[in-house]
Amino acid sequence: MATKLEKDITRESTVKDEDKEIMVTLTANQKISMKLKGKRTGAVEIGIDQLYAQLTGKDMGSDSKEPKKNGGLSITQSDEKPTKKNPMILLSDLRSQNAISGGDYKMVAHFDTIIKNLMENM
Repeated sequence: MATKLEKDITRESTVKDEDKEIMVTLTANQKISMKLKGKRTGAVEIGIDQLYAQLTGKDMGSDSKEPKKNGGLSITQSDEKPTKKNPMILLSDLRSQNAISGGDYKMVAHFDTIIKNLMENM
């Protein structure tokens, strides 16, 4: 069982920006705050509920599991795990391999159109 988030927890990240570590704080008011180590100003924060909604691609108030687009970012989830019998590859990787396959131009162009349409519809 996890401990409830009732007081601020601050940790130093190994990720650096401007040669300074990023300090990450989980706050008691259910937000995630980040700022550069040693700076008093410049903190940015986001609510845990907002971050979760953005990462899962749904509104926290709705039961919809339909992914949404966040600017240029599209987030999808799949319960299937890739296996040897069920390999999963990115459509962009498939499109790249198709482009360099050296196959018949007409077939490569047709297959590229199919992949492009799949990418746009997802």
